[in-house]
Amino acid sequence: MRRYSYLLLLMSSICLASCSADLRELCYDHTHAEDYSAVLELDLQLDIDVDIDVDIDVDTHTEILVPQYMKVCCYSPQTGGIQTTEFVSGTGGPIHTPPGTYNMVVYSFGTEFIQIRGEGDINTLEAFTSDITASKGATLRGFSRQNRAEEIEEPQGPIIYAPDHLLVACEQVEIPTFSTERRVITLTAVTRSIVETYSFEVKTVVGAEYIESCEAFVTNQALSSFFGQGTVNPQPATISFPVGVDKEKNRLITAFNTFGKLPGESHTYLHILIRDTGGEEHYITEDITDQFEKPDHKIIIDEPVEIPKPEGSGGGGIAPSVDPWEDVNHDVPIG
Repeated sequence: MRRYSYLLLLMSSICLASCSADLRELCYDHTHAEDYSAVLELDLQLDIDVDIDVDIDVDTHTEILVPQYMKVCCYSPQTGGIQTTEFVSGTGGPIHTPPGTYNMVVYSFGTEFIQIRGEGDINTLEAFTSDITASKGATLRGFSRQNRAEEIEEPQGPIIYAPDHLLVACEQVEIPTFSTERRVITLTAVTRSIVETYSFEVKTVVGAEYIESCEAFVTNQALSSFFGQGTVNPQPATISFPVGVDKEKNRLITAFNTFGKLPGESHTYLHILIRDTGGEEHYITEDITDQFEKPDHKIIIDEPVEIPKPEGSGGGGIAPSVDPWEDVNHDVPIG
């Protein structure tokens, strides 16, 4: 009887030890799996407010929309060279950057006018726009040379399209090694536009009904933006953009974007090119240096502009006419 009881006790101890070992193995497996479930999350907060709102019939590209995608570039703080590149949604999402310290630059992807180059290094990362057509540039330069007053400078540098908004965030981030204590690591960044928005208005236009189209040029603007460094290109450029014609209130009004005024003591001139319904061109030039530096970013031209009635039938130019329809009857034989 004693031997039987001893055998039962020995078998029970073996079973308990086996179960205990199995439980430890199962628990270890579960914890190990959780080690690899940590997520690195980028949370983007968008600053899309623009104070200037102009109700006109031309697209000014001054409204900031929530982008569909954002590009995330991480650069070495020591060399400036790019380390990783990823895409997230307009409000952020998971990224897969290895642990380490980086200068992170996030910017909106898929803008209409702005292009990006020099992405391989944070110091050469640049936003720019294309030159306007050669014929339009020659027209403006010709007008400036022939009609400008002595004190008005001729436009310097290329004539480019005004940029649309580019949302950018620049942060130095430190991504820690994942551990079981932190399942989600969140990086937060605020994105803001790198371009400035202005409006201008010509308050009185006599003969606004004769205007067919209107565009404007603003001189001595920064050529581009090195947004990885937070600086603008010191080379001069003239920006070009469309102008709305408010024929009910007899005025010209628009809004436009710029990378910023050229650093230094340069003057800023507004050139307005108006084409009337007869095909004639009219030019207006104003020195807006003082107004351009106002904090409200509003430029007002108080001097009245007069567009004379074009010569020719119906307001000038080519005015084709069509005789009214006349009834013509024909007998059509059948059979």
